[in-house]
Amino acid sequence: MKLIVIFTSLLGVGAALKSAGLEARAERPDKRAPRLRVVGVEMRAPAINLAEYSTSTSKPTEKRSKSALTKMPGLQQRRESSEAAQSLKLRGEAQASDFFECTNPNPSPRTADCKVIVNQVLSTDDEIIIAANSCLVYSYRTCQAFFCSLCRTLDTSTQFIGSQLDTVDALCVENGQAGTIVGEDAPQWDAGFTYAGKGLPTFDVC
Repeated sequence: MKLIVIFTSLLGVGAALKSAGLEARAERPDKRAPRLRVVGVEMRAPAINLAEYSTSTSKPTEKRSKSALTKMPGLQQRRESSEAAQSLKLRGEAQASDFFECTNPNPSPRTADCKVIVNQVLSTDDEIIIAANSCLVYSYRTCQAFFCSLCRTLDTSTQFIGSQLDTVDALCVENGQAGTIVGEDAPQWDAGFTYAGKGLPTFDVC
């Protein structure tokens, strides 16, 4: 485990059929059934080039109103665990107070690319401090993921960030959209996916 501090001022099968009986074979020409070849098809996952995966820091640039947000449904985070929950150090955090929005950018990020980011984030075990109005950014091909501190400096973990990104993937990206989830309780934060290179959202929740 390592501590990361972010302060930004601007991260074949074959079968043969044979004739039965030696006498029958002597009475007629030797005709053999053709061999049936069954060719197996090997399914391979798309190649992942981690040289295309990067992390950076940035600042939110697109101001949005919280009135456009929808309250989180009773969706269980697919990778949620008690360990991830304990690693969350955002005071006052509660699932019921989280909101989200899905948007329809053109083009939109590919869910396969976003899943690579989720897996990479969850594969680490880092504690992170993020300054107010700053973002940690993860990029892979068409997908850009972010986690931003909206109002004040906060500390969290890559396990919590990965869990939030996984939820946004299920809510929005798998449906061909981009999306953001917002923690409205102090210290406020947002996390989500945009198409690569697009601006990062911020909400009036401070």
